[in-house]
Amino acid sequence: MFIILLSACFCLLPLVSLAKGAVWQVRANDRVLVVQPGKPIRLAALDNDVTFLLNPIPGDAGTYQYQLVGFDRQWQSSPYPIARYTNLTGNEYAFQVRYQVRGGLSATTTIPVLVERELTEEWWFVPAVVGYVMLLLGAAIYFFLLYTFRQKLKVQHIRYRIAADLHDEVGATLSSIAISTRLAQKKVGDSRPDVQSILNTIMTDSEETIYTIRDTIWAINPDNDSLDKLFEKMRSFAFQVLTTQGVAFEFRYALPPNTRLTMNMDQRRHVYLMVKEAINNIAKHAEATKASIVVSLANEGIRLEISDNGRGFDMSADCEGNGLKNFRARAAECFVDLTIQSVLGEGTRMTLLVPTL
Repeated sequence: MFIILLSACFCLLPLVSLAKGAVWQVRANDRVLVVQPGKPIRLAALDNDVTFLLNPIPGDAGTYQYQLVGFDRQWQSSPYPIARYTNLTGNEYAFQVRYQVRGGLSATTTIPVLVERELTEEWWFVPAVVGYVMLLLGAAIYFFLLYTFRQKLKVQHIRYRIAADLHDEVGATLSSIAISTRLAQKKVGDSRPDVQSILNTIMTDSEETIYTIRDTIWAINPDNDSLDKLFEKMRSFAFQVLTTQGVAFEFRYALPPNTRLTMNMDQRRHVYLMVKEAINNIAKHAEATKASIVVSLANEGIRLEISDNGRGFDMSADCEGNGLKNFRARAAECFVDLTIQSVLGEGTRMTLLVPTL
């Protein structure tokens, strides 16, 4: 019995000694690391190929068992004294080794393994990237808005200058022509009816051109970008023209309070000129006693209805003289939906649906 116990003790001695120095070398990316008892093995973030070389089992063949706690879910068995790991993430691990010989297990050796975290593995990396992207996006939006604002200022400056030039130069020249024509009419008198006719034509054309220039100046001037000013100008013009012809006029503004809708310069100009032409047609050709302009809100934008109870016209007849083509051309140019309804003896209704910003 004593001999059996003694031989068993001699068989366990190599296992105990091996447990104290189970790992004799560590290689990281073909670089040899020093293994010091009681100290952790430190690996760099780029050490993506790590090999643990184990002390061989002397004597009879056995099985090597190892586990990298934090990476392996269970013990790994191998007949070879080597353990290899690739692509370890930054963390704190514990490499454990034990041996199995003739059904017996040696004591477990544990070696701490510290793997440096990569930059992308740090907790602050994702928030930093998100913050950086948001910063870039915010800067891009800021500079875009700043550029847009400066462009709008440039456009407004150009519009002011054009309006001033039209008023001071073209308007003054046309007014001078009209005044000179009146003086020429007085001097010629009734002695030259042919010359008087020519002067009347010049006078009429110059006055109409002056009114057209004034409307253009009004549309270009940035101070008149408000919808309230547009509708007030429509109301004032229609009232002035229609009441002098004995036509009862009603202007109904049905937009909700604090409506914040805008039209661009081209829309305001074309819409006003279309309404102006419609009012002139009512005054000159419709033989109406009542007329109205109704401004209301629609899903697509603003709806304007200009109607009268005049004699109307036949929509199927050749209406070239009525200026319908001119109306449709203006509507198409500023993307306005135009509808004209007219019945002989029942009047005419023109509806403008203006998309707004």
